[in-house]
Amino acid sequence: MSYDAVIVGAGPGGTAAALSLARRGLTNVLLLDRDGFPRDKTCGSGLSPTALTVLDELGVGDEVRAQAYPIMQVRVVTPGGREMILASNAAAVVMLRREFDYLLVQRATSLGVKLETGFRANELIKDGSGRVIGVRSLDGQERYGKYVLCADGAHSIFSKDPRPKRSISTLMGWWENFDFTPGQLDMVFDPEVSPLYGWMFPETNDRVNIGICVDGQDDDGQKSMRPLRGVFQSFLDRQYGTQLKKARQLGKWKGHPIVYTTWVGHCTAPGSLFLGEAARITHNATGEGISQAMQSGVFAAEAVQAALQGDEKGAWNRYVWQHRRRFTAGFLGGHALRAVVKTPLLDGVARLYNNPSVRKTVVRLLGSALAGTSVTDAQVDSVQRPAA
Repeated sequence: MSYDAVIVGAGPGGTAAALSLARRGLTNVLLLDRDGFPRDKTCGSGLSPTALTVLDELGVGDEVRAQAYPIMQVRVVTPGGREMILASNAAAVVMLRREFDYLLVQRATSLGVKLETGFRANELIKDGSGRVIGVRSLDGQERYGKYVLCADGAHSIFSKDPRPKRSISTLMGWWENFDFTPGQLDMVFDPEVSPLYGWMFPETNDRVNIGICVDGQDDDGQKSMRPLRGVFQSFLDRQYGTQLKKARQLGKWKGHPIVYTTWVGHCTAPGSLFLGEAARITHNATGEGISQAMQSGVFAAEAVQAALQGDEKGAWNRYVWQHRRRFTAGFLGGHALRAVVKTPLLDGVARLYNNPSVRKTVVRLLGSALAGTSVTDAQVDSVQRPAA
């Protein structure tokens, strides 16, 4: 059997593509994943306001909000230890990937998308002209489609990007009975993880995720030799030592790599598209990839629909252009934020943060850098300093 689209990878990017195709009336779609659902996935599990906007477009935003833990303010800690509190009515949420991915898969299949688990994709099948026409598994099974969407993440075996990989390494753990401010997440620009950051995300009323991200590979693709576990322990002791004395650790620390780019490219091939982290579309200063992957999935669905109507070349060109228009400014902002974190500037800004004009400027610049896209006037106006 041949499908209109075969999607490799049922994470946020792949399921967003499947959902978007189904909502366009294209349900002859096969969604492949090596794992069954629900399944655990190591991740900070934060969903930004930008991610929620994409989920609204996919028709599942309200359902996610109903199940997720709401975040109403962000505590930003500067390298010098100063604090800024960004409170907003445009709430972010935290939702475990086990639950989030399963919800998206369920909605896609409820609209007619076929899910096949246990399929360990290993090779793209091409015709005599080099056009991708399907995918082959490790055990030799073959699935064919008019278009193949590769959403197989950071370790993508199909990525055709020849550029050296730039990556971020993460390490995180989980604790319960941890004392925190309800509805608040922390972004800690600790000097030891510079130019990146550490975090504390509440997942429920009594469980938190704490982690760090550091450069994993530099711009030349050379691996960092930083002892990550030691850096993490030092971060925990310095930033959360008091709270952790009373908390109980749940399970072992876990980590995963994040690959990123500043200039999206090498994400199309005849008969195939690469999306989300398989195309290195993640934020270079925060490591956020869920919202970018889902937006990439929506762009892929638009491209497939246009290609099925006979305009593959134009659709593939628009696919690249849409990503560049949507993400380039924010990714460049991420590089700027990395540079700022290495200077005293963030501490200086924090000293002036009570000034309304300064605060609006901070929200616009920091928000654009963290979100990976431009921040609107309405979003700036929604942020205020909470009452003491």
